[in-house]
Amino acid sequence: MSAAVHYVIDIVVPVYNAVDDVRACVASVLAHLRPDVRLVLIDDASPDPGIGAFFTELATRAHPQVTLLRNETNLGFTATANRGMLLSRADVILLNSDTLVTPGWLDALMHCIATDPRIGTVTPFSNNAEILSFPQFCVNNPWPSGADPAPVAQAMKAMALPTYPDIPTGVGFCLLLRRALLDDVGVFDDAFGRGYGEENDLCVRAARYGWRNVLADNAFVVHTGTRSFTTEKEALCARNLAILLERHPHYDDMVRDYIAADPLRALRDAARMKLAALASPNRGVLHITHGHGGGTDVYVRTLIEHSPPGWRHFVATPADDRWRIEEMRADGDVVVYDFERGENERWRDFLGGMCATFDVGLVHLHQVSACRGGIVTALTDFPVPFVYTVHDLFIACPTITLQGPDGMYCGARTDVAECTRCLAAQPAFDRVDIAAWRTQHHALMRAAVSRIAPSQWTADTLSRYFPDCPAVVIPHGAPETFPPRGRSARMAVMLPADDVPTVAIVGAIGPDKGARRIERLAELVRARHARVRFVLIGYLDFQHGPWQASDAVLTIHGHYDVVDLPDLFAQYRVAFVIYPSAGPETFSYTLTEAWCAGRAALVPPIGALAERVAAHGAGWVMTEHEWRDEAAMLERIEALLADPAAVRRASDEALAIRQATRAQMLAATYACYDEALASRGQGAGVPIAPLAPGRVRHALHYREWRPPPPDRPHGFARRSLWTRLARAVARRRHTLAGRVLYSIAPDAWVSALRSRLK
Repeated sequence: MSAAVHYVIDIVVPVYNAVDDVRACVASVLAHLRPDVRLVLIDDASPDPGIGAFFTELATRAHPQVTLLRNETNLGFTATANRGMLLSRADVILLNSDTLVTPGWLDALMHCIATDPRIGTVTPFSNNAEILSFPQFCVNNPWPSGADPAPVAQAMKAMALPTYPDIPTGVGFCLLLRRALLDDVGVFDDAFGRGYGEENDLCVRAARYGWRNVLADNAFVVHTGTRSFTTEKEALCARNLAILLERHPHYDDMVRDYIAADPLRALRDAARMKLAALASPNRGVLHITHGHGGGTDVYVRTLIEHSPPGWRHFVATPADDRWRIEEMRADGDVVVYDFERGENERWRDFLGGMCATFDVGLVHLHQVSACRGGIVTALTDFPVPFVYTVHDLFIACPTITLQGPDGMYCGARTDVAECTRCLAAQPAFDRVDIAAWRTQHHALMRAAVSRIAPSQWTADTLSRYFPDCPAVVIPHGAPETFPPRGRSARMAVMLPADDVPTVAIVGAIGPDKGARRIERLAELVRARHARVRFVLIGYLDFQHGPWQASDAVLTIHGHYDVVDLPDLFAQYRVAFVIYPSAGPETFSYTLTEAWCAGRAALVPPIGALAERVAAHGAGWVMTEHEWRDEAAMLERIEALLADPAAVRRASDEALAIRQATRAQMLAATYACYDEALASRGQGAGVPIAPLAPGRVRHALHYREWRPPPPDRPHGFARRSLWTRLARAVARRRHTLAGRVLYSIAPDAWVSALRSRLK
């Protein structure tokens, strides 16, 4: 390239020792250098002979776009940077010698500054850039030696609009400065000596005159740290911060408020999500559930918390057109996205767009009740494979637990005419077309790659309604070790100090699990003066906190932690556990908990409860009459309490049961995931585009930060001749004429000039 080339940017790199860093920095810049950009290296009289050798090596190469300069004496970063900034009339990028630039960094910064003539400084994201640090905010995120920064830059670019948000100050590790800004406000003030705080001072001065300091949110540059003057940093920080705050008293509050607001969090979160996807492509799982807690939530959280490495998990809790997505990160962080479907947006495009955005390779459908129409419409014809776990029978009947008008289990009847009459007698469901209901869900079940049932009863019941949709049975696993006994349990509600035996009910009890039946059992105890008490370790649908009847026949403990259950059973003197359920269970985590805590159970003759107790003998199955009639149920309870030896034997059986383990459940479930991924590519239709980055940022509740209004007039027109003269002199103070002028000028005159630069 000839000497007549007009460089639009000078990349100025002040150099002082740390030759390995300098070599790496220069190599990265040259690898991504444009023909209209010059690299200027200024050796600040480094005592390290390696720097001299490297400069000699570069001189030998004679790269036409590389300029090599050397200070005769050590001037410090501030003066060296000023020398570079005053070298030409081009815009300047000040770049630390301990940085590594990435593909596209230069174009990103140059495009940013070209978008608005008011932009004075541009800074990219970095691993170590204070308010612009990534992934963690305001900390040094150490960069692993030899790691490739290109994926981070790729993730930044992919999730950027870009927005180019305002920031309170640029950060000096990599700072693009517009030449017009330097002409306007001057270069760094040499009052900051060897360095630190000089760029903050310049940026605040610039903001006072209407210039913008912005982030290039689609660019990333690695910064390994302030190695050039690590031993001096603490003293330099204290000294120069005092100067900075004396000149700009509002600076501290401005930055503190900015940090408290953390307006860039959404940008970082979006980039982190994309970076994880790049590291583990096509291994995202979108769990669609109802968000109401219970066994479904326990199951989903277990799959996520004990996930094999490499999988990424997202939990969707829909509410019709509004979908909340929780990104469950490997480090335990949870990032929340709130998406809303557009007025005319197809469900396939909406759900598919979220899957494409998060690089979801498969969907795990747990519940459809929160957005039935949308989920069925989308997944029946979807390019992403899905598996379905049968947590309840909602897809067969809107009552969920197959209950008739009397509130009791119907026996899983399938005749459409009979089911239509049953639903018509229940006001909550009298408008449901059960034939259409099952037809829609049949198509959904057929589209699933796998269907998972936690019990054989559940799989058999699913087949009654959808015969060509078999399910694999994978029981919900118990922890490999139950929490040790003897720990201090949560405070229990006191029972009378007598020998009246206690029977427990465990869990969150609504009408389908027998809430009203418990109340009727308590009334029967009172009417018959029976020697039995009921303790609900958990809560009723209308009573969530601790409560006790005046006669202590019924006590409600409230929410419990499973690790406390053995001690709570002991404190409440629980003989065994009963399940007065009106509807069937598909598995029952609480039965597993009761057995692991050493208590047998009396269960109804329906659903997975009867199946599990009959298989293991750790309890008793009610007769049909005992289940339907609370008086008969109470008589069975009294009969069992009258035979303590039989109760102890059943409890011993409970402790001896070899439960399906969590590890077994995870292995079998993730085998289904692998099968689903293997089927990818067989989905219907064309792949769906991801949601726009702006929509993702909106879902993350992104809000731009606005700088405080400048406290001084804007523009040249309102500045005095004296101020403009001061700036003109300052721009030339490192030239020979400028140094002569400063040397002969009176001290008062020089001080007055400097005051105009503040």
